[in-house]
Amino acid sequence: MQKQKNKERGITLIALVVTIIVLIILAGVSIAMLVGENGIITQAQRAAQETEEAQVEEQRQLAMLEASVHLEEYEYTDSNGEKVNIPAQCAISKVEGENTLENGLVIIDVNGNEWVWIEVPKTEEVYKTTGLNVTSFTDDEYTKIYEDLENYTSIYRDSDNKGALTGEDEWYEGCGLESDEYDELKKKMLKSIYKEGGFYIGRYEVGIGEENIVRNNKDTTTEHPINETPVIQKNKVVYNWITISQAQELSQRLSSALNSENRTISLMFGIQRDLVLKYIETQEKYTKDGTNTLIGQELIKIDSIKWGNYSDATFDITNTNAKYSEDDGLNYKTILKTILSERYSKPTAHILLTTGATERNSVMGIYDLAGNVSEWTLEKIIKSDYPSNSRGRQFW
Repeated sequence: MQKQKNKERGITLIALVVTIIVLIILAGVSIAMLVGENGIITQAQRAAQETEEAQVEEQRQLAMLEASVHLEEYEYTDSNGEKVNIPAQCAISKVEGENTLENGLVIIDVNGNEWVWIEVPKTEEVYKTTGLNVTSFTDDEYTKIYEDLENYTSIYRDSDNKGALTGEDEWYEGCGLESDEYDELKKKMLKSIYKEGGFYIGRYEVGIGEENIVRNNKDTTTEHPINETPVIQKNKVVYNWITISQAQELSQRLSSALNSENRTISLMFGIQRDLVLKYIETQEKYTKDGTNTLIGQELIKIDSIKWGNYSDATFDITNTNAKYSEDDGLNYKTILKTILSERYSKPTAHILLTTGATERNSVMGIYDLAGNVSEWTLEKIIKSDYPSNSRGRQFW
């Protein structure tokens, strides 16, 4: 009888081991079903994200409709009592967090393009030479305004600026404007900044629909022909491989499409790019790290990799409709559940994102101000094979 009992115990242990193995397998399958590539949790998270994005798009459409009824410029006061003038045919974004100056005030024009307000304080600290009571706007006054703004942003125009080659806001042949047009645009920009207390910058890089990409027989370095009016909207492929004059022409097409008499859309002057950086610097959330050490200028001027889209940056893609290109914009791929953080952790990686692909690369509501593609300014630099400066964006 004792032998029989031992035999039964042996069978029981084998069965137990088999049962454990089966349970482990089932557990693995269950975990995969929950959190795997097509798991329940993953799908639920994606569905929630898609729902949120759909709601944002609905709010964006409502703002576009509202923009169509604003036929004249009007004043807006946010919840903190801050005031700013809103251009005609534009409306305040209805997305939560985008309707105050402290978070980056976003407006949407009647064509769906999005812009962010860049405040330039009209104070004696900024306009030390000009003063606050200019009304005549003579050539001498324009010179004073520019010099005051240049001094106000001087930290971003030093020779050790590692982000770009800083130049001068002077006309040069090939910038897309005649000399008198350039001078008139510069004066208009300075007058507007002085009177309005700032300007609007394109929220995203200039983009087009993927169907409009001209692939030029797989030559990604050939200039794009100018065939369409671009947009400043989310989820568009960036309009790359264009000259400075082409970029200015595209800006003018944006302006013509809006059909606005009192506003002009153009490439940014160098001083405006510096004012954007100064504006970011003045925001408290970008001036401190975890140890409360002031690092605003360092982050912006030298180490923008911490918030920019560079080849050795690491971040997650948060937009489910985002796409990326590994061949300089020749072809775009849909971003799957596998996030691109690993791909971006390699210094040799070079990936081009569609506009607004990740919140990580956004400051004050402006996306990809640092990195992704270089952006022309009207700035002149002293270098024969590179006459203009690639650090700008459309302004309004």
